[in-house]
This record gives sequence, C-alpha cells and structure tokens, in this order.
Amino acid sequence: MALKLTDFIRNTTEALKPLHVAYTQAMWEAAISGTKEANEIEKSAQAELMRFWADEARYEQAKGFHEDGTASDERTARLIKRIYLAAAKAQQDEVSIGKITQLEAEIRDQYYNFRGQVDGAALSDNELDDIIQKSRDGERVQKAWEASKQIGLLVADQVRELSSVRNAAAQAQGYRDHFERSLTLSEIDEGELFTIFDELEQVTREHFTNYKDELDEQLARKFNIGAQELRPWHYGDRFFQSVPDSEELDMDNLFAGKDPVDLVVKTYDGMGLEVRDIILRSDLYPRDGKNQHAFCLDLDREGDIRTLNNIEPNLRWTKTLLHELGHAAYDKYLDRELPWILRTPPHTLSTEAIAIMMGGLTSDEIWLRDVLQVPGSLVDDLVQISKRRDRAAGLIFTRWVLVMTNFERIMYADPDADLDTIWWDLVEKYQLITRPDGRHAPDWAAKYHIPLAPVNYQNYELGMLVKAQFETELAREFGGIVGVESAGHWLVETVFRSGNLEDWSKHIETVTGEKLNPRYFVESIALLIIFWVCQRSWSGPACVIDISGSPTSTVGGST
Repeated sequence: MALKLTDFIRNTTEALKPLHVAYTQAMWEAAISGTKEANEIEKSAQAELMRFWADEARYEQAKGFHEDGTASDERTARLIKRIYLAAAKAQQDEVSIGKITQLEAEIRDQYYNFRGQVDGAALSDNELDDIIQKSRDGERVQKAWEASKQIGLLVADQVRELSSVRNAAAQAQGYRDHFERSLTLSEIDEGELFTIFDELEQVTREHFTNYKDELDEQLARKFNIGAQELRPWHYGDRFFQSVPDSEELDMDNLFAGKDPVDLVVKTYDGMGLEVRDIILRSDLYPRDGKNQHAFCLDLDREGDIRTLNNIEPNLRWTKTLLHELGHAAYDKYLDRELPWILRTPPHTLSTEAIAIMMGGLTSDEIWLRDVLQVPGSLVDDLVQISKRRDRAAGLIFTRWVLVMTNFERIMYADPDADLDTIWWDLVEKYQLITRPDGRHAPDWAAKYHIPLAPVNYQNYELGMLVKAQFETELAREFGGIVGVESAGHWLVETVFRSGNLEDWSKHIETVTGEKLNPRYFVESIALLIIFWVCQRSWSGPACVIDISGSPTSTVGGST
C-alpha cells in the first residue's frame, strides 16, 4: 500500500505540473494584455486543469488514501490530504466546467477592458480613484463613483449565473452551497469563522462608530455639506475599504518624485530579502487593456515569481508594491526541496498576513526616516498621524470584510435574491454609510473579487489577525523588521521555508506558540481610542483603556 500511495502521489504530481504551468502562464498573458485571444487561451488552460482535478477516479483514490490513514509519515499524509482537498473542491461534470470557464472568461474580459465614463471621457481605475480621493467637488466625485459602478451593470447577470453553476456542483457533493464547500475544503470551519467575525463586529462597533462620527465631521467640512448629506462617494474610496485623506497631512506629497520601486527594493534589502529578480519579471505600470488590479503569481513553483501592478508615485501604490512583494518573498524563500505540491504557503490567509505586514511598513518610524527619508523634524508628528491612520484602517477594513463575507454567504444561499438591496443593507449595517437616494443597481457586481476570487475575502481579515500575532513575535524578538536582517532571516527560516507541510492553524501555533488568537489584533484596534482621547494633547496625562474583555476565540483548520 505504501508503494502504491507513493506511485499515486508521483503520477499525480507529474501530470499536474505542466497543466498548472500552462494555466498560470495563460493567466499572466491575459492579465497583462487584456486581449480576447489571450483570454481564450486562459479559459482553455483553466478548463484542462479543472478536468484534471475533476477526474472522479483520481478523486476517489485520493479520498481513499486520505481516509485510510496509512501514510508512512506526516509529510506524505499532508501531501495526500492536499491532493484530496484539491480534487474534492473541483468535483463537477464537463457541462459545469464549460459553463464556469466561459462565464469567468466573459466577466474577466469585461473587467480587464472596463474604463468608467465620466462626461464622455473613458477613465482608468487610477484616474477614477484620484478624483474620488482628492477632489473637493462633490458633483465630480459622485460622477466618478457612479462611473466606477458601471461595470456592475455589465456583468451582474453573468455573476448570478456563475454563482448558480458553482452551487449546483457543490450541492451535487452534498454541500449546502458553494460558500460552504469553499470554506470546508479550504480547511476553515464556517461556524468558527463566523463566531470570530461576530466577536470582531461587536468589539469594533463602538470604536468604529466613534471614529466614523469624527470622520463625517471632517468630510462634511471638506465638501461643505451637512454630515447627514454624506453618501458613499464622499468617503475617498470606491467601497470605503481604506482610510480617506486626512486633513492633517496629504501623505502623497511625501511620495512625489520618488520611485516606489526604489523605496521597495531598499525596504527588502534592509531585511536581507532579495526581490530585484522578481521585479525584473514583473509588469509594473498601467496601460490600456491590462488588468487594473494587483497580484502576485508563482508560475511554476521553481522560481518564476512575478507581480502585476499599476504603479503611480503615491502612498497607495508603494504600499501595494510592498504588499505584492510580500507574497512574492514568501513564494521565493520556500524550501525548494519540498515536494512540488507542498511548495505553497499553508493557506491564502498565511501569505496575506505577510503581505499585509509588508504593506503596513509605510507607517513605521524607521521606514519613514531611513527609507522614505522624511525630514527629522516631521517624523515624530508623521508617526503619530500614521499610527492613527493604521488603526483607523484596521477598523474600516474589518467592517468592510464583514460586508463582503456576509454578502457572499447570502448570495450563494440565493443568487436570485434582491442582491442590489441586500448589498446596501449590509453597507449601512456594517459601514454606517447611507445608501444613495433612489439607487437600485448591482453595485455589488462592481467588486472584482465576487465573481473572480470567490469566497476569499475572509482570508484578508484572518490574515490581519495572523499579521498582528506575527508582529508581536517579531517585536519581542527583534524590536521590529525595518532594517533588521535577523528579522528577515526569522521570517525565512520560521515562516516561509516550511511551505505547506502543516495546515495553516498548526503553522501559526508552530511559529508563535499558540493558535490563532484575535486578541493581538483587537488590542491594536482598541488602542485607537487612546489617540481619540489624546490626539489634541500629546504631552497630557496618560490615557488608559481596559481591553481585558477582548475575545480569545481561535479558528482551527478542519482535519
């Protein structure tokens, strides 16, 4: 039996590798070109990979090996479990594969080539974002925001159909819907996930409400309107998932004339992590037809790692490049002696934790002084402003993830429901934003992740929790990571090298000595109230907050 299992793993790996590489290469070409030809090639490569994993005989064999428990060691047991989970997630018939790949290709083509129309001009996402973030002209900001939602009208029907097809495949396996199947086969327990999310909602509610009341006052002054007149377009972001510009400081002024690539290379150099080779393979700058988002892709698990970005010299794109290269560094420094199937991070949330940590370095005091080279007289004030913004960002993003995760759960429960209304119900509940008067449109479908990175948004929030836990360990051991080569070495040896040898929950415990614990993240968010109380008198009396009631639940990978 041991030999048969070994042969099965070897044969599966050898057959999978060329299909995987063909798909990732096709994905890359479609993303950087946006042509229909490249999109069709990606669709075909995706279908071939899906057929491989959907093979019922392979699935049954993997399931048998996984369940009989005869693997001779933990590495082999992990290998067969990863094969089993991948095959289980892909079980569907040929008709479903054809429908899914066709619908995803059609939707992808729309997203890649979409440019919002404002007063007859076609504007890129960067151009729309710049108006929404910077302009004080409320009418122009509203037009840009509405233009960013035009894509929703183009793809909404296809997204609903895609959700139904995914559901049918999941239900044929006995799952409630695609949402439940995706979580379960990604080693996340749905009940435990929503227990943590419910606790996060409760513990952030008062802090977020207080922060948003203050923010609304600032935005009302910016647009010269009453706070009750504020609508979604006034919040500096298409979805209010990040912090609007501050009255205190225009951070982008600090990045003007500075090359984000130079800043990022200097950052990673300081940690002893080499990323120049990744940058040389990457596609960094915007152009027509190109995917307007950002991502990292390990094409072959042999070292061909690339990032796609749409860089401009500002804070947002510097953070984004730092973030994507966090993913890339994780992939690069995996142990290449690992079995090919295990040459990945333990989970999406694991690599998100590192990427989020790296993106957040733009608020670090040492980074501001030594990398961005902010004049010394400004650093102290800037650190205080940046830390307040970081904590606000944690609140804002947590509330946004609650919108996304709950929406996807509802959408897959009933793709034919009144999703337009449900979307704004959730936005009002979690983000406290008043929906546009009389608007009834599929604004939810303007979010790229819903059709093309489905049931994934919870991983960003879980990644934030892991990041806070890792940062606590790094602070204890090294005092931080900027310019600290020993901290970079710790990340490589303790976090990156082991790849997917353990499930994500066990990996966190191996790295930090305890399972995922939201307490570290909650503490960082709770400290925001100190800044609300003290921000007008930094030299005043000490401010104290009781955080003893922080939740201590853990989420563990299902076994």
